[in-house]
Amino acid sequence: MSRLALPVSVLAAVALTAAACSDSTSPASVSLSAVNPAPDAVAVSTATTVTLTFDHRMQDGMEQYVDMHQGGITGAVVPMNCGWNAGQTTLTCTPMGPLAAGAPYMIHVGCGMTDAQGHMMDMDNWTTRGGEWATSGMMGGNHAGQPIGMMGAGWMHGSHYGMMFTFTTV
Repeated sequence: MSRLALPVSVLAAVALTAAACSDSTSPASVSLSAVNPAPDAVAVSTATTVTLTFDHRMQDGMEQYVDMHQGGITGAVVPMNCGWNAGQTTLTCTPMGPLAAGAPYMIHVGCGMTDAQGHMMDMDNWTTRGGEWATSGMMGGNHAGQPIGMMGAGWMHGSHYGMMFTFTTV
């Protein structure tokens, strides 16, 4: 065996292992790049829409892991109609009626959402940009009236149940 044979075979094994790990369990590769209304915004129109922009095409059905609550995470869920743009990178949600004036609202984005290739989303950078992690303690064991265990994989990743973004209407 030549001197090069062993290092080359070790590198080939490492490359094969790395390629085998590039599935939905690999590190997050998609990020939430914009949230509108902006986190902590005030004087937001009662006729506002919610727009979330992602840096990769998102998997079909991920809109089910976005909701809006009046008040905090335990507040009433605001009924919305949501739809993707053609590239499935921007989700626009329109409340089914006007929001209450002078009221706090919270957008809840499930952190288990995945891109079109099944990769998990990274929202860590939002903790310094106005987002806050949702934890089971904040929800009192429930989310929108359902036990946390019934929320599904799209809401939870690790110890978090998504990222929260608050705003207040005018």
